Amino acid sequence: MFEIVKKLGRFYCMNNTKNKNIIFYENSLYMPRKYQPLLVGSFLIFSLFIANVSLSHASNPISMINPKDSSNTMQELKNFALSKINEDRVKHGLSPLLQSNNTAAQIHANELLQTKTISHLTMDGFKPYMLYSLYNGTGYVQQNIGQISYVISNEGQNYSKASDLCYDFKRFYCPVIDQYKAINDLEYSMMNNDEVCCNNGHKNNILNKFHTHVSIGIAFNKYYFVMVQNFENHYLSSDLKILKNNEDIILEAKINDQNKFNFVINHVSFFLDEFPTKLNYEKNRDKNSYDFGDLKLMISKPLPSDLQYIQEKKDDSYKIIEAKKWDLSKNNIDLEFQLPDTLNTKNKILTMVVYAQTLDDNQNDNQNDIQNKNFINPEYVPITSYTFFNY
Repeated sequence: MFEIVKKLGRFYCMNNTKNKNIIFYENSLYMPRKYQPLLVGSFLIFSLFIANVSLSHASNPISMINPKDSSNTMQELKNFALSKINEDRVKHGLSPLLQSNNTAAQIHANELLQTKTISHLTMDGFKPYMLYSLYNGTGYVQQNIGQISYVISNEGQNYSKASDLCYDFKRFYCPVIDQYKAINDLEYSMMNNDEVCCNNGHKNNILNKFHTHVSIGIAFNKYYFVMVQNFENHYLSSDLKILKNNEDIILEAKINDQNKFNFVINHVSFFLDEFPTKLNYEKNRDKNSYDFGDLKLMISKPLPSDLQYIQEKKDDSYKIIEAKKWDLSKNNIDLEFQLPDTLNTKNKILTMVVYAQTLDDNQNDNQNDIQNKNFINPEYVPITSYTFFNY
């Protein structure tokens, strides 16, 4: 929580919410309750089980299917998955998504096939946005995971996974899962049967109007199928620069506003996570959602000389500081900020998230002149995240 106090006079604006969006309204600055950037999403695991499986003895060994055996087949499956996503988006009047070439989703899917334990975390403890950055992702990512596998039921109760029994020890045989049907069934269930299990988290992710791309990971054997969907917000040009110069961080980029949302940069937040470990994975693997770590820092546009930020004493969990450089001309972004010495990153992972907001279409293109713009029902959008692994 913070307040902005006018140095001369009584004018001030104060908000007692932990919401982290900063809006400039003429001479005031406040944070609305509308949007919670700490929440990445309840976009986790959707499982469809083939229940009441009749297992029979198999006389011949049943081998696993290696997804790498046919790159053409794998790409066809991903194209089919993308087509199902876009069918649902078009039905709801949304722009279709492009397929991203980021490989984090496939790396994650391969691991899930190995463990057959569905989790947003990798076995090394990486969250989706960390893995995405590790594989050179430059957008903002929100994840869906779905699986289809066999279970054995005991009189309709006590379901347990039976995928391994379908092929281990040359003992059992189950009907082979059809990959295209698996994709179709998962997409249908996430769109139409998602409210009870997941409060429509998967559906809302698929239908998020600000998504532009999706990277898809698919892995399977004959009796187990898993799909990872990393939905991405790609609004920064591919030649963006994120540079660390001593204690300064520099961000240079250009906004590609292909869907004409008329974005303007609102603020930059920094979050600290525990360093990824296998122990973190064991502790958190069964959680059905994920979020960023602890919010520690917010960077905002420098205020006019008659305004200043005042951090409330009751909430010292994060700090608000002004950028050293805040140059936003048309769609160009040129920011520079210095992280304070008090930010302890030892044995931590530092993640930067850049938040933008939408403006009325009739506003001019000078993004620096925010105080003179009218905000008509603005929406707040994370347009990129970047994890520093060796800060």
